[in-house]
Formats: sequence, C-alpha cells, structure tokens
Amino acid sequence: MNQIWFQVLAVMIVGSIIKYLVHSPLAWVVIELVVLGIAYLILRRDRFIDMQRSMIFLGGLTAVNILVDLNIMNGIVGNLALLALLAYIMFGGRYNIRRRR
Repeated sequence: MNQIWFQVLAVMIVGSIIKYLVHSPLAWVVIELVVLGIAYLILRRDRFIDMQRSMIFLGGLTAVNILVDLNIMNGIVGNLALLALLAYIMFGGRYNIRRRR
C-alpha cells in the first residue's frame, strides 16, 4: 500500500476518534467534511494517483457516513451502501481497470 494512502487512513482514524469525543451530529458532519478536505490535500501531492477514482470513493464514503451520522440511513443499510460503492469502484462503472489497459 502506498505511503500516501496510509496518511489518508491515519487522518480518517483521527477523525473517527474526534467524532467519539464530540456528541453533536452537526459537528460530526463538519468533521467528516474536514477529513475529506485533508484527504484531498494529501492525495493531491502524489501525481501518480488517479484523483477522479480516489475522490469518487472518498466522496461516496463521506456521503454515506454523513447520512448514517444524521440517522437518515440505518447502519446496516450504510454498510451495504459502502460495499456497493467498493464493488462499483473495483468492478463496475466507466472506471473499470480492465478497460483502461
């Protein structure tokens, strides 16, 4: 795994820890958006990363997390949505790796 993605993972973990310390759903949304912004800034530094695919994945992940945090979406449905997002990024859509070769 690339060092850049370890940094993004570390930012996401720190954001989750901060979310556990704060008890306001509005603050959770702000924390999620700040984590997405920091992840964008980290990923932008490496020119070999496909920014479009990475930001689609991270943006979808953030959107699902916000919907679950605000109790608009159930946790189980959120997990299924994240699995669908992961499957879309890996196998489907117009961003298929096999078609790009």
